[in-house]
Amino acid sequence: MRRLALQLPAAALFAPLVFALAFTTPASATVVEKVVAIVGDQPILLSEVNQRARPYLVKIYGSVPKVQQDVAITEMRAELIKKMVEERLVALSADKLNVNVTTKEVDDAIKLKAADEKKSVAEVMTDSAKLGMSEADYRDEVRRELLFGKMLETRVRGRVRPTEDDAKEYFKRLQVQERRMQTWHGAMIVLTLPPGEAGEPARTLADAIVKQARGGTDFGFLARKYSVDGATRDKGGDLGWRQPSGFGKAIDEAVMRLDRGEISEPLIGPSTITIVKIVDREQSQIPDYAKVRDAVFGRVRDELLQKQIKVWLEELRQGVYVKVQL
Repeated sequence: MRRLALQLPAAALFAPLVFALAFTTPASATVVEKVVAIVGDQPILLSEVNQRARPYLVKIYGSVPKVQQDVAITEMRAELIKKMVEERLVALSADKLNVNVTTKEVDDAIKLKAADEKKSVAEVMTDSAKLGMSEADYRDEVRRELLFGKMLETRVRGRVRPTEDDAKEYFKRLQVQERRMQTWHGAMIVLTLPPGEAGEPARTLADAIVKQARGGTDFGFLARKYSVDGATRDKGGDLGWRQPSGFGKAIDEAVMRLDRGEISEPLIGPSTITIVKIVDREQSQIPDYAKVRDAVFGRVRDELLQKQIKVWLEELRQGVYVKVQL
């Protein structure tokens, strides 16, 4: 996408100076306010950041070891400013589309949250006060969340269409993650791979072996006939029980994706071609795909949504002056 030529808004040019002067005294000329970011012609003030940071500071001081607090606070502020910039971008887009949040919608959202937590609205407000948030602060936070949610519905969710293949790939990733900690029992066939064009016959043979093995020919018979690995050939390629790694990243990653009884594609190395069969695996704690399909689809949908949100936020930046200057 071609970037639009941007012209710095006049307010953006003078905002740091204007806000600095607005909070100085003639005698000391001490700056007590600062513009930390500009979105379009709207400044984000340090005081706004400090106010929004209160709940996070309470959590950091209550849960992070003292020696790590300064780093945690610095990281939190950077993330908070990024979030506030994104909120401004969303608000600007919402204004153009006449999307807004009513007071009733805020009230209803707070009531629903209280019901979810089995508390009264007053108790929810008391909890927020303990985090340094006034009722107005809390309502503003709810309003921003609702506006973001409305914009997602109108601009993003329609882009998210998970497929069966997406869900199965996500499920496979869960299996691979579990298998990184599990042993497996396998067998292999190793072929010598000459360099360059001289290796083509070996590649053709490897493809033929895989086809035969998957077609029902005994893997052990094929290993004794074709494998050049002296340690396993006479045992029909049997590897016994193995740790989840040991052959190198390419083979190890391929092996982790294979289910019990499956045979790999030819795995090409610098000087060999390896074919692996999974004879057995440790018992998985992950239910069968059919039993968790709906839950997996939900996770995939959330994952795809997060990716599309990033794309959408980047789109909102196009043609809008954005500068962070903390």
